[in-house]
Amino acid sequence: MHSARERSQNPFMKAIEKSYDWKNEPGFDPIAGKYLPLNTETFLKRHRIREEGTKRGKLNQPGTQEDQPDDYFSGIVSWVTFRALDCRNSVQNYINNQLLASLNNICAYWQKENPEDTLEASVEQYCQNLDLLATEFNSDLSADRRDFADATHDLNQFREKHRLPKFAVYPQNTVVHWLWVPVVMIIESFAGANLLGSVSRGGVIEGWILAIVLTVVNVLLGLLAGMSWRYKNCKTGLMKTIPIVGSLFCSLLAACWNVLAGHVRDVFVVAEQSGMLDAPDNALATAWQTMLERPVPWESLSSAGLAIVGIAVFALTTYKSYTADDPFPGYGKKQRLVEYLRERYQLGLNMALEELKATRDNANEEISKIQSRYEMDRSVWMNTTNKLFTIVADFEKQLRQYDKDLAFLLRAYMTANLAERTTDPPPYFNEQHSIEATIAEAPTIEMPSSPNWENVPAKIQAGFERIESKFEQLKKSYV
Repeated sequence: MHSARERSQNPFMKAIEKSYDWKNEPGFDPIAGKYLPLNTETFLKRHRIREEGTKRGKLNQPGTQEDQPDDYFSGIVSWVTFRALDCRNSVQNYINNQLLASLNNICAYWQKENPEDTLEASVEQYCQNLDLLATEFNSDLSADRRDFADATHDLNQFREKHRLPKFAVYPQNTVVHWLWVPVVMIIESFAGANLLGSVSRGGVIEGWILAIVLTVVNVLLGLLAGMSWRYKNCKTGLMKTIPIVGSLFCSLLAACWNVLAGHVRDVFVVAEQSGMLDAPDNALATAWQTMLERPVPWESLSSAGLAIVGIAVFALTTYKSYTADDPFPGYGKKQRLVEYLRERYQLGLNMALEELKATRDNANEEISKIQSRYEMDRSVWMNTTNKLFTIVADFEKQLRQYDKDLAFLLRAYMTANLAERTTDPPPYFNEQHSIEATIAEAPTIEMPSSPNWENVPAKIQAGFERIESKFEQLKKSYV
């Protein structure tokens, strides 16, 4: 083999470099990360290797006695050697650059998000956020718990004092309970308007006014009677007696009111028949006198129906008023207060737990991002190193291919030469030629230090456990 200086002065190599720059044909493609095979047939044609062998063979060159390869023979060896050297340098630069680029990309993140500092700081901040959130909600929940406990204690004392059952009895839906009252009010108003309007001096308008007044008084008396009647369940004398008397008085007053309404209609009927329509105040005075003399019967069935409908509305309103709450006065109110405070406390507790859980989930999400980045970067680094080491492992195989390519090129040259010459070939035609042994050495890889990932999995696991422990601890403090 020739030295580097000799190769640089080799006229054949200068001719090759002049006609075709071998540097434009690298042995390794850094974009694809793959070795490039020699297209030997292309090179034979491009450099007219067979033609040159034929031309020199006709002149019996190189001479039989020459013991050193001629310039063309040496040029082929030098060209393949240079190509192999370029491949080695390209592989070495590619691997080192890829390792450095991959490491720089990874380190750019891990220097910013150092798990020794950033992860612990992030976990500590989220633990403080959980503590602040729990303190804020516990202040409100403590007040709600206290109000609920006080109301429950008051209810239990009230229940024991009056020997009441465990739960108060009252309608669960107040709207549905009271629905029949406006219905019967409308029915009575229509009935009264028709019965009174047809015989009164003012006609329909006066009939509607009188019917509405009749209905409103019946409803008001029914409400008073029903609420007063609950007090019959009281244990003490006055608290029990006075409301009962009041309830009975309301019932008597309602009966008189509706009986009087029937007699008022009778007065209107008599006045209509006589042709002398009477005013409502005169009719009321006359009806009052008649009721004192003979409360019943009325003069007509319609008048009796007017009184009966009014008494029915009063009775229904009294029943609805009495059953609108627990029969024992105040019991239902106290139990409803307890239920309201229980619901308010439960609502606040649920909200507090949701906020606490949301903060816990946000903390875990941040830790998961670091975990995902760690797993991704570790995978990228391992894949990069595995790929590059595979390229290094394939390098010697590629160089052996260069020896085969060199043998192919030389064989083409020598075969064409031998076919035309009339003298024996020089001895080195029968020798085996290969590229320089030093080029066959694998490229040197400058392995950079990988990121310090040893403690990352432990830090991540510790972060998850600390957040969860804090969450469970604060969740228990809510109840």
